[in-house]
Amino acid sequence: MANETATQEGWPLRTWVLMALGALFALAIQQLADLPDSGWEWGKRLVASTVLFLGVSGIAFGLSWQRERHVPAAIMAAICGIIAGGVMLWNGTSSGPWPVGSGVVAAGVFVVLFQAADRRHPHLPASWSWAGIKGWKRQALVYSDVHEMVWTDTLLGGLSGIFTGITIAIAFLLAEMFHLVKIDLLRDVLRKEWVMALLVGAAYGGGMGLLRDRAVIISLLQRVAMIVLRVLAPILAVGLVAFLAVLPFTGLAPLWATGETTPIMLGAGLAALFLVNAVIGDKAEDAALSRPLRWGAMALALALLPLVVISAWSTGLRIGQYGFSPDRLWALTFIILATVTAVAYAVAILRRGDWVARLYRSNMHLAFILGGVALVLSTSIIGFDRIATADQIARLNSGKIKPADFDYRGLWFDFGPPGKLAIKRLAKEAKDATVREFAQGVQKAHYRFEDVPSDVARRSGDALDKRLTILPEKVALEPKLRERLTEGDACQEQGACTLRYVPGEDFAVVIREPDPKCAFCEPSVSLLQRGPKGNWGSTTSASDKLDRAAAAVAPAMPAVVSTDKARAMAAKAGKIEMREVKMRQLYIDGKAFEAPIPLENAAEP
Repeated sequence: MANETATQEGWPLRTWVLMALGALFALAIQQLADLPDSGWEWGKRLVASTVLFLGVSGIAFGLSWQRERHVPAAIMAAICGIIAGGVMLWNGTSSGPWPVGSGVVAAGVFVVLFQAADRRHPHLPASWSWAGIKGWKRQALVYSDVHEMVWTDTLLGGLSGIFTGITIAIAFLLAEMFHLVKIDLLRDVLRKEWVMALLVGAAYGGGMGLLRDRAVIISLLQRVAMIVLRVLAPILAVGLVAFLAVLPFTGLAPLWATGETTPIMLGAGLAALFLVNAVIGDKAEDAALSRPLRWGAMALALALLPLVVISAWSTGLRIGQYGFSPDRLWALTFIILATVTAVAYAVAILRRGDWVARLYRSNMHLAFILGGVALVLSTSIIGFDRIATADQIARLNSGKIKPADFDYRGLWFDFGPPGKLAIKRLAKEAKDATVREFAQGVQKAHYRFEDVPSDVARRSGDALDKRLTILPEKVALEPKLRERLTEGDACQEQGACTLRYVPGEDFAVVIREPDPKCAFCEPSVSLLQRGPKGNWGSTTSASDKLDRAAAAVAPAMPAVVSTDKARAMAAKAGKIEMREVKMRQLYIDGKAFEAPIPLENAAEP
């Protein structure tokens, strides 16, 4: 935004042009998204790539367009759109959010660097020698400009979104007001998807144009935000230092038990990084002078390294236990980037001299590293899906993982095309018949969380034996009873459970222990009954041609007997008996009506 922070002079033409471009781009995106699915993979890739190209290039152009700089802004926006849209062409539509996010981050870094260089209107170097190019680079890219552009673009994007939301709310409010007087034209128009696309795009583009005409206010908001946020640096620093100080006494075992250590540690590191940069500002004269703030920033910068080490250790343990997955490889990538950042910040703080100036230089280098890594990861050059699939298949073939414990569902739904291809090969070529059966079963699943044969086998196998106690003595259970015990109203999928069962009986009593984390929960007792077809707890169907009265007496589902702790203890002690109870049943037109009535509950004559 050349000279825009130095003047309040507006440029109304830009607002109207961005409003029109926003409406057209949004309409094109809506029309492309509504195209029928042709089933052709490359057709879907082309549509998705075009949608990303339009969205990213439109926002990039809106952020960067200046007076007399039309062509450079258009070229830059097209490059950003190609970077983001090319993700789908490289990886396909089933690549997941991380490659798309990497493409958007790479495009965002390119936008910021372009804005910072274009802000000072640098000319091409007079000589294309290495010295000339280095001199132009020093002239074109100044850290204060890069830092300010990051904040400005973030505020412009967020405030434009808020303006769009308010615009839509006003449109719907007016529609409802006219509806009160029986005029539904506006209401009917707003129900059309293409009208909403035009409204959203025009509002977002127009809002961005209006805000850019008030660059002084945006710059002021940025500085106010940094001043306010930097106050939080000492608070977070004290908290992180205290957290790291207690770890030698508590040990790291509680961290591994949560399963969320890596994202929590990386999130804390990201917050610390954000507040450090709020304290140091974008140039020396804007850096905080207060000693508590500077000490807090130094403590946060030094705390990054132990947080990253904990994240790396946690991820390493998960990889050692379960092997590679695309998500774990992405987490490993984030940890590597975080490690580079943490080391750079630690070196800047610990060396003698002006540590703030060193952080400025480190941030510039890290911006280039982030943009380059994001650009590579947005392509399929590395291929995390392919690497993870090969690792999981190797673990299965080597015997490190049992066939029932293998993550067939993950390969089929989460590992992209390489995972699907591996499952199809296992279904046809696996030497183990169990592996072939499980691989064939997962291909029949229609959605991610649907039960597949390997899940049932795993839950009702060793995992159930580890937490199940069978009374009065341990006996072999029917396969259908084992499967039934893992369902929600029996033993569920985790937690201690006790089963009162005698082979040959047509009923079993299940005592499920409460969650140890719940202070007020009690054990629950439920009754399972074997149906005529051997299914435990199932409803007797009409096809069995049994008397309807008998069907009504038989429990349709396992009935909860009690959640009282005393009854659970009595059931464990064997104080249970099955009695015959005479019932009465009302029939209407030869059909049973409502539930049977025990004779002892009948009304006295």
